[in-house]
Amino acid sequence: MKYFQHLLLTGLCITCCFSCSNQLEDLSRVDETRYNSAYAVPIIDSDVTLSELIGDVTENVSLSVDPDGLLRFRYSGEVPAVGSDVIFARLEALARGVFLPITRNRLAAPFGGADDVDIDELRIKGGLLTYALTNEYDRPVTVTLSLPDATLDGVAFSVSADLPAYSGTGDVPTFSNPDDPVNLKGYVLTIPNDSLYFEYDIVDEMGNDLTPSPGAIVAITNLRFSYMEGYLGQALYPGGRDTIEVDFFDNYLEGDIFFEDPTITMTLINTFGVPALAQVSVLNVIDVNGEVIPITGDAVDEGFYFEFPRTPGDTAFTTFVFDNTNSNIAEVLSARPVALDYEVDALVNPDADTDIIGFLTDSAAYQAKVEVELPLYGNASDFTVRDTFVIDLMDRYQDVVGIDFRLTTRNGLPLAIELQGTFLDDAGNALADLNDGAIQLLQAASVDALGNTTNTADETNDITFEDERLEAIRNAASLVITLDISTTNGGTSFVRVTDNQMLQVLLGAIVRVENR
Repeated sequence: MKYFQHLLLTGLCITCCFSCSNQLEDLSRVDETRYNSAYAVPIIDSDVTLSELIGDVTENVSLSVDPDGLLRFRYSGEVPAVGSDVIFARLEALARGVFLPITRNRLAAPFGGADDVDIDELRIKGGLLTYALTNEYDRPVTVTLSLPDATLDGVAFSVSADLPAYSGTGDVPTFSNPDDPVNLKGYVLTIPNDSLYFEYDIVDEMGNDLTPSPGAIVAITNLRFSYMEGYLGQALYPGGRDTIEVDFFDNYLEGDIFFEDPTITMTLINTFGVPALAQVSVLNVIDVNGEVIPITGDAVDEGFYFEFPRTPGDTAFTTFVFDNTNSNIAEVLSARPVALDYEVDALVNPDADTDIIGFLTDSAAYQAKVEVELPLYGNASDFTVRDTFVIDLMDRYQDVVGIDFRLTTRNGLPLAIELQGTFLDDAGNALADLNDGAIQLLQAASVDALGNTTNTADETNDITFEDERLEAIRNAASLVITLDISTTNGGTSFVRVTDNQMLQVLLGAIVRVENR
């Protein structure tokens, strides 16, 4: 409720009392030869709307205006994006150490992940391939190592060399690359039958196919991937947990308020190219008493599907709104919330449909953004808030012996506000009240059956500071302000607060200065 406090406390009350400080400072130094002891000082004469008075709010709080002028407070939050690193890390752990003795001309290395994962394509962003291809035959041979399912720019990987005959003693002729491994970055792997196939040919000068010589090996190390495609299994990605502060009720004391049609909007931003179900694991409101109140509804119990991109690089957006039709939100958000606690998880491939071919990139992520919206449409009865403002006037304006303020408001808002104030010293002891009794700061404008205002309501207050009350102002360390806010007709009518409802403030003062 800080917005109304700054609007109607500092904007009217505190300003009423102290915004003329520059004028007072001048009057406190009136030339001694002058004998007039009272000076009329106009201070405020302005017409403003509520949104103009509130002005900029905060980074996570905004005030918006509907096309029909209705004002809405929006409190927003977001959790850090959840990336696809879990699946990539699992796959890379399986593929990091491929070490394959070549014992026949065609070999398959298991490659593809868990039992419920069927990968069709992988794109490599890092990895090294080494080989040692031997010839223990007594005649020259040509050796060729190929990976028909590993292509770079459409060309399959293949290396070949001619090896001399083996004499039977000493080192076996070998074609190897331990000091110059093949960089696999940019290669695309297609993975039929969850295996990566290696083909090895060893052919003599007569064109005869030979079986591989002992000691022939191929190894792949430090594989990392930038893209995978296929059926990627069913997996739960836990989302981050976040709390949105709702400071509307920060200084609440008592009374009732009800918002008509409040909402909680979840926006899911997704670059996972797979179907997913949003699972709302936490959605609670914490009220001013610290009580945790769950928001209930089918979407909380069962989750809801969210969109996924069909093309790498695209982003899908899903918006789900909790409102009066699908949850208990109206009841909960009228229970004086101070925070919303939430967590949204993502269940990938919730239906386990293996016919759906999805994809993931190493930069893929999903993120949940949540917005609490309180439209200024509803009612309030004796909604009371209190706040304390530090002041420090000390012994300034010693020549001023009295100030008479006249505050007139012409209110087009459907809000009635009663104000009480007490000046306190450093120890918190009461020095004096702002006024004798409560001040009816604003009278509420009348409304029609739809809650729209039909007129303006005028109110005039005269406030005098002299004697003990003036001394209290000089010596006060703080001012405690209590506001009692009700909508039109004591809160029995539903009202709409809009941006075309004007508030006019007229403030003048007569300053009495000690005669010299």
